Amino acid sequence: MSFLENKKIILVFGCLAIFFPGSFVFGFPGVMAAEWQSLFQVNREQIGRIMFFILAGTGFSMYLAGKLQEKIPSHRIIFIGSLMCSLAMIFVGKADSLEDVYIWAFIEGFFCGFVYIPCLTLFQKLFPENKGLITGILNLTFGGSSAIMSPIYTHFLVTKGYVFTSIFAAIIALVLGTSFTLFVKAPGKEKKQTQQQVSTLSLKQTLCLSSFWYLWCVWALAGAAGVSLIVLTSSFGGSLGYSITQYVYILTCFNMLNGIGRLVCGRLADTYSKQKILMTVFLMASVAYFLMPVFNNLVFLSFLACFIGLAFGVLFTVSAPLVSEVFGLENFGKVFGLVFTAYGFFAGLLGPWLSGIILDITKSDFQIVFTMFAIFYLVSSMLILKVKKLP
Repeated sequence: MSFLENKKIILVFGCLAIFFPGSFVFGFPGVMAAEWQSLFQVNREQIGRIMFFILAGTGFSMYLAGKLQEKIPSHRIIFIGSLMCSLAMIFVGKADSLEDVYIWAFIEGFFCGFVYIPCLTLFQKLFPENKGLITGILNLTFGGSSAIMSPIYTHFLVTKGYVFTSIFAAIIALVLGTSFTLFVKAPGKEKKQTQQQVSTLSLKQTLCLSSFWYLWCVWALAGAAGVSLIVLTSSFGGSLGYSITQYVYILTCFNMLNGIGRLVCGRLADTYSKQKILMTVFLMASVAYFLMPVFNNLVFLSFLACFIGLAFGVLFTVSAPLVSEVFGLENFGKVFGLVFTAYGFFAGLLGPWLSGIILDITKSDFQIVFTMFAIFYLVSSMLILKVKKLP
């Protein structure tokens, strides 16, 4: 077996491919939210729409990416996705209006799906005995990338400015990310097996399954509650009197557990009930959201953000092997893509967009918004237990 056909080496290439798109969608908007609000003189509702467009783009592409895998080699889809995600950063660096940022957000979200779904599907097939652990490793890179890159983006934003930061992000992603994507492909025998697999669930059959809809609702509610903290960190920290160099720690702690939790809970998902793991982290995040508006200590708020980041990361990681377990590995790409439409089309509306409207109407009453998200997580903890394996 050659070096490039080693499954562990291919996994490393996959992690490199997904690292920068992850930092673009999870870290960059949180760092730049206040800058965009000041630069374009817009309110928080308008800023909240940025994440909606990211999620909408992802919602459009996930099912498409799952279908394309049946006809196009995964590494080519991943290459296109990584390349477009990187080039989009040059575009946003030259944005003249918030509408340009919306266009960037949609493009970034859309092509992020071209990297995420093929990588996730490929590695679940290459490591069938450790789907949870491998998914956790991939998602640790995807979500945890923001914990590494957010402080770097913040540093360059403060010292070099907005345009430099965007161009820097594009160049480093092209050099260290896109160049490795063509090696993310199944070797030898596994490649032949991958090409021979046939989906057995049609779109109509999938939409008639109650377990699909329970999981879909979980992604809409828990996804909305989790992703919103990325965008709200700047306005929430600013309302408490903290500067960007201070409240970035809330976002950093969120993303640290977003990443680490994916690895730990992914490993646990290979042994324990995936539904119970999700229920537990959802309840922890619900308590954290209930407590956040009560305190103003930066250290304690960062601590609470860890639980929300944990729930957000585990949603991605444990849901993936759960879909394989419930619907079958042969149906993973398409079914997970369909589930992701809840996150793509509704999480952005129920989360960043709706919270921005509420904050503008109530003059920054974060207690209302955070209580709403706490309820979202509480409902999700009950719905996830209704997701059952197909007979």
